[in-house]
Amino acid sequence: MSVTHHGHFDSAKAASGASASEAVAGIVAIVLTILGLAHVSPTFLMAVATIAVGVAMIFRGGMVATEYASLVAEPGETRPAAADLGGSAAWSLELLVGAAGIVLGILALLQVSSMDLIAIAVIAFGGALVLGSGSAAQLNLMRLTMVGLGEEAQRMAAGILSGSVAIQAVAGLTAVVLGILALAGMGSAALILIALLTLGSFILVNGSALTGAMLMTFRQ
Repeated sequence: MSVTHHGHFDSAKAASGASASEAVAGIVAIVLTILGLAHVSPTFLMAVATIAVGVAMIFRGGMVATEYASLVAEPGETRPAAADLGGSAAWSLELLVGAAGIVLGILALLQVSSMDLIAIAVIAFGGALVLGSGSAAQLNLMRLTMVGLGEEAQRMAAGILSGSVAIQAVAGLTAVVLGILALAGMGSAALILIALLTLGSFILVNGSALTGAMLMTFRQ
């Protein structure tokens, strides 16, 4: 294995580990929102779920921003052209939104305009996912190009990752719409919990999908 491919192998392992952490945060958010929908301390649990989603966004944004930086640092002959397109900005946005979501979740725990703050966090999470869906597709293409998968494995990984990107856009748009409706006072608690459940489900699916796709590289 060449030095370049060895570096990308290590990058894939790191991505797999961060994606597993992202999936765990998604599970936490799902469990908390389901309990909230069952009327078990809904305001408290949705605030904690907001913090869990924020943590997942930080894992996701940090992991991919690092990966973009690694691709940009590659020699000109091996660096994918797409690495120069500034896609890291979308992931930096996810980092900022994740941190902001954690702050809003903590303020909600302190009962500072809880519903409104969580609704704003949900809208921000959803908007970041929608804006980042194009960059996600671009990065997935880079990953498949750089890790040197076989043709059959590449097709399988491409199918997994493209499905994840589509789910990202739908989940993000759904969260934005539900968050806006919640701010308008239309069944705020239920809508926010459903939006957080949608975000948690996406995070779980995305983390699991990326982990699976990256594990394919370990077998090559």
